[in-house]
Amino acid sequence: MGGKHGTLVLLLVHALSVQIISYALRPAISYAILDLGYSSSWLGVATAAFALPPLVLAIPSGRLADRMGERLCLVIGALSFLTAAVLAVVAGHSLVGLLAATVLLGLGVLFSVVGEQAWVMRTAAPGRLDSAFGLYTFVTSTGQMLGPLLLSLPPDEGTHAPPFSVIAGIIAAVAVVCLALSLLIPPVDSRSEHSRGATGPRMLRGTVRLLGLAGVLRALIASSLVLSSLDIVLAYLPLLSQERHFAASWITIMLVARGAATMVSRITLSRLTRRFGRRRVLVVGGLLSALSLLALALPLGPLGLTAAMALYGIAAGTVQPLTMSWITLVTPASQRGLAASLRLVGNRAGQTAIPLVVAVLSMLGGASVVFAFTGASLVCAAWASASAPNDGGDGSAKR
Repeated sequence: MGGKHGTLVLLLVHALSVQIISYALRPAISYAILDLGYSSSWLGVATAAFALPPLVLAIPSGRLADRMGERLCLVIGALSFLTAAVLAVVAGHSLVGLLAATVLLGLGVLFSVVGEQAWVMRTAAPGRLDSAFGLYTFVTSTGQMLGPLLLSLPPDEGTHAPPFSVIAGIIAAVAVVCLALSLLIPPVDSRSEHSRGATGPRMLRGTVRLLGLAGVLRALIASSLVLSSLDIVLAYLPLLSQERHFAASWITIMLVARGAATMVSRITLSRLTRRFGRRRVLVVGGLLSALSLLALALPLGPLGLTAAMALYGIAAGTVQPLTMSWITLVTPASQRGLAASLRLVGNRAGQTAIPLVVAVLSMLGGASVVFAFTGASLVCAAWASASAPNDGGDGSAKR
């Protein structure tokens, strides 16, 4: 297997592995925290722990991808995953160990996603951005569907929670595969002399210039709110199952339904943008995402909640790849690692602030209030998307 096509296959398998790791270990950590007897507010702390350290390192990781190539970021990400899984196995009986594993997991996702997205940004043809990111995010949503299947493994004796040590051990094995793939993926040679030498104040000026480009800030808002909502879904569905006395297998079914629906939305993404335009798809996706999470606050049974999660998967699944192509359209090729990391900064800012707010709300009204607040926040994502380029996927950004 050689050439660009072979490298693309390796990158897509890498992206699949990253999402399996994240979407298996993060809800397993939520179950482990609750199983240790800690309150639901600690789920918000764990979600913020996933996001806060990468918030500090996102811009440097993007510059690292621009200056040194994507491979180094991918390797750092894989090593972070492996360390997180090993720590979960040996220290998963303590809250400190679980939070530390969550921090490392967040670092792994940060470096892996920056490397992957910078590679796709640099290799996709301008007229095929929506379809390129549609394919990439289709694969990531496949991993998001497969990861939660590990939660359905038989629980340890005397508990109803998934077998945490077993899941962490499996994740360690997947992390080894991820590391091997990282070493095999060659970097894209599109670095300019400017990007190689950009450090310190110059990096800050480049970041400010990117933020000043038309539509970038709104794209970051839309992306941040939708991704934060997904973090909250992962962290608080286990709490919802406890409050409403559902078996853990129902959470697996809901997350698999969400992942499968997201896969469907991304298969049809390019067709949707050609038919309706990027802007309309983004706005409608934000509004339907809001309605689906508001539905989780209603007294629905497991089947109704699964249907709401499927709708959420379809709607939210359109927003992330389209914000990627939106930012790519207005970003110079030599700064696309920085653009990918800037997008992650916005995502991490939302993933840090919003979970801390909902942690307080969870103590006041439980999971229902959390999902009602999060659904309402997605109306803001729909508003932000109203300024997106309205082309039909052909690369011509008609306003």
